[in-house]
Amino acid sequence: MLDNTPDVLTLKEMMKVLRIGKNTALDLIHQNVIEGHRVGGKWLVFKEDVVEYILRS
Repeated sequence: MLDNTPDVLTLKEMMKVLRIGKNTALDLIHQNVIEGHRVGGKWLVFKEDVVEYILRS
């Protein structure tokens, strides 16, 4: 699953993979549904966390 996707995703990449909008993506991070990390002013998410979210949904 997501073989051509980098191991660390930006917020935009996560939005594209999950086919969701920015507000929904940020809600998932702020509600700790998907763990996000703020680095240098950008949100970064591990691909494995996104895959876990997909499998749980």
